[in-house]
Amino acid sequence: MNLTVPAPNITDRQFVKPLLCGPGPCDLLPSVVEALTRPTLSPICDELFNVLDDIRTGIQYMFQTRSNTVLAVSGSGHLGMETVITNLVEPNETLLIASRGIWDERALLIAKRRGIKTVVTKVPYTDTFSFDHLEAMLKKVRPTALFITHGDSSTGSMQKIEGLGKLCHKYGALLLVDTVVSISGVPFLMDEWEVDGVYTSTQKALSGPAGISPVAFSARAEEKINKRKSETPFYYDIKLLAVQWNCYGTKKYHHTLSSPLLWALRCCLQELAKETLPVSWERHATVTAHFLKRLQELPVQLLIPKPEDRLATVTTVVLPRGYDYMEFVKYMREKHNILIFAGLGPTEGKALRIGIMGCNSSFKVADAIVDGMADTLRALKKSSL
Repeated sequence: MNLTVPAPNITDRQFVKPLLCGPGPCDLLPSVVEALTRPTLSPICDELFNVLDDIRTGIQYMFQTRSNTVLAVSGSGHLGMETVITNLVEPNETLLIASRGIWDERALLIAKRRGIKTVVTKVPYTDTFSFDHLEAMLKKVRPTALFITHGDSSTGSMQKIEGLGKLCHKYGALLLVDTVVSISGVPFLMDEWEVDGVYTSTQKALSGPAGISPVAFSARAEEKINKRKSETPFYYDIKLLAVQWNCYGTKKYHHTLSSPLLWALRCCLQELAKETLPVSWERHATVTAHFLKRLQELPVQLLIPKPEDRLATVTTVVLPRGYDYMEFVKYMREKHNILIFAGLGPTEGKALRIGIMGCNSSFKVADAIVDGMADTLRALKKSSL
């Protein structure tokens, strides 16, 4: 037998891991690193279902919901987004998208590919939505659902959600919420706020690896899923996944779940339960407040003008005129081994995106970032201004 492709020469590469202080991924908790090495689980063994049960309990706590339809999908936050949207909004139904950042734009792309009718309402990327604005759109459009991002990592803003579910239900709409960069970093109460579909992912404030995304659905959402007239793609059909995840007392193989990612997610949720949500929320708020105070030492500005609209996990910073954002990020990486990101989507070329979350939400990390930024501003001043 002749091989047409020779064996490649894949050699080890040298890589110095930076301190991950962008909008994600975050550094991993040491316990999560250990969890990734635990034994592989068979897709039909009892221990797998024990792990799934632990994860489901942790997800209920994390989202603050008593719903039984909670599980994790095998993919990044984008799959969480696609799962929530396509299970709750059918082709030719209408999704109202409250758009202020790149993730709302991604929701639009996903909906259009599924043949969902879309209506987009916008505010400037430095603002968040007022409920008067959203109520006027709900009343006008009468959508099947409203999609909105809680914490937006492209702008560094946080949208008020409390009371929005009740408002949506007044007009017969479901409320779908992206919490990828906000969950465990800022308060989120699914049941109390009457959220119908929510998703997050592990690589942000949970300090886990990307690739597995918790989702949860309310009783209203369950009813909508069970009454669907069209089929959802097999891989993320909640009717099927709920059976695999033993949401209703039945167990059946659907697809082979990643054992390392299951162990990692379980560990993330275990660590969150140990710390508790209130303590985690307070830690993120306190450290970010310290970071913002330290930033006052530098000739920079915050992109989001209203303090109540600022996200505690990702801060967007505007550099003085004349600085190149990509050059700034590169210098921080090369000279201080700190990875921060330039803007994305509506903030491209307009801001830095700095993440202080998860295990990196500490005064030590916040001070290291500010000290590195001060040096970078000095070093690039002559060449940039």
